[in-house]
Amino acid sequence: MRRTTPGVTTALLLALTACAPAMVPNTFTELDAAEQRRICAATPHVGEAGRLDYGAGSTEGTGEGSVSPDYRLECPDLGLRVDGQALTVTAASLDAALAVFNGSAFFLHYYADLRVRVADGRVDADDPMTVPESLRDLVTPIVVTVTPLGGPARTLLSGGRVTPVTLEPGTIYRVDTRTRGTPNPWPSVTIDPLSGTIQATIGR
Repeated sequence: MRRTTPGVTTALLLALTACAPAMVPNTFTELDAAEQRRICAATPHVGEAGRLDYGAGSTEGTGEGSVSPDYRLECPDLGLRVDGQALTVTAASLDAALAVFNGSAFFLHYYADLRVRVADGRVDADDPMTVPESLRDLVTPIVVTVTPLGGPARTLLSGGRVTPVTLEPGTIYRVDTRTRGTPNPWPSVTIDPLSGTIQATIGR
């Protein structure tokens, strides 16, 4: 099993995300200590385009409050940061980090409700051929690759066919999604299963 120290993990994640598009500046929202505590106690989630949702309804993307990017939130068991197009989530586990994204985020969706499904050691995707035949011309150009740290890219989805990717447990990997004329909310996502860290590029 591959293990890394926090400093090494950060360096490795930066290496994997080096090909991300240039950052787009946003207005930074400074959350003071009281606001941080209030939001941390109100079930924070990541919503559409990296928006911070919190309060009742935050799991569905209709929370009582929200903070637009850029922002930084530090809770005892969760860290969220958006800087330009870069989102970082740190949690106690990979499952906890994935659970931070609400429905409005469409996290790792490659077309409508079809999405890439990530886990420690395995990456899979919903079958694109479940869409109506009239929409298949929109799905077949989509390509999704999985690149493990230090290894070559592997094709997960291409030409409407899914080939699940198996990795050594604990491997850091990047999921890249390329679409043609359809929305691409998260074009590049780097997963560190052991540290519970997700770094993602927000589609604009």
